Amino acid sequence: MVDGLKSRLARAAAGVAALALAFGLGGCSLATPSLDEAVDETPAQAIADSELVQAGTLTVALDTSDAPQVITGTDGELVGYDIDVATALAENMGLKVSFVNATSPSSALEGGEADIYLGATASDESDDISTEGEVLQNATAIFGINTGSTSAASTTVSASDLTSARVGVQDGSASQEALARVNVVASSTYSNVNECFEALAAGEVDYVACDATAGGYLARSYEGVFFAGTISSSTSYGIAYLSSSSDLADEVNNALDALATDGTLDAIHQVWYGPVPLSLSNEVISGVTLSTDESASDDESASSDGEPTITEDINSLD
Repeated sequence: MVDGLKSRLARAAAGVAALALAFGLGGCSLATPSLDEAVDETPAQAIADSELVQAGTLTVALDTSDAPQVITGTDGELVGYDIDVATALAENMGLKVSFVNATSPSSALEGGEADIYLGATASDESDDISTEGEVLQNATAIFGINTGSTSAASTTVSASDLTSARVGVQDGSASQEALARVNVVASSTYSNVNECFEALAAGEVDYVACDATAGGYLARSYEGVFFAGTISSSTSYGIAYLSSSSDLADEVNNALDALATDGTLDAIHQVWYGPVPLSLSNEVISGVTLSTDESASDDESASSDGEPTITEDINSLD
């Protein structure tokens, strides 16, 4: 990993520490793999300029409104998990990186605006668009909080625990629907995920149900918050290419494999999503049974209600 990404991760981790101090959360910690022993080197360019939209540059399309995967700072700079993953991919390939905003792969790739689209799902595939690799998983998750007098064993949560607990959720969200599918009725509803976590920290609810990435992002700022598991099928997000760009796809996939193998991907994930594991496939809470058609219904719910609604509050966290 080269200096550029290490510097970005250090700034992100420092931002979390500063936030904890600002809110009086001195006990909040962010455990991330050490980057000090990473080898600093500049790899040779892995792909010919003729395969790229811009010479010497990996041009990455992504949805810049998809917080917290991408967050626009007050200075206009893009930060977030997707930004750091794209930067790491480019650096591994010996390339610079640039970003363009796009809500779907087709417009950016078919229009020649970008080389890849980061954050694609299988539903984005077509005759002209291929999706490969996995950079992120997401699902409806449950978060709890431990106080100083609470045993660490309480981080183990079952479906029966949820039915008798006070659970907070964003009103009208896909997470509220996911709770209903596992026969849990939220005791309190809020207008956004930020308010859910404020209620959790204040002791107004025992658990929060929300999008795993949004919850993991916010959990970093509250002492004692833990990830309990998921209550829905996980959705996989990968990288989309033009189907004709097979050489580029091969090189990007090689770079992604390298990041997964050397721990870089996990390090970036821990910086941005704290306690949430990189893979959610085996994190379903005990006693929760997922229906066979749940993945399709989750995708439809997420697109229809925009869950989770991330207000400007989440942008102020870093």
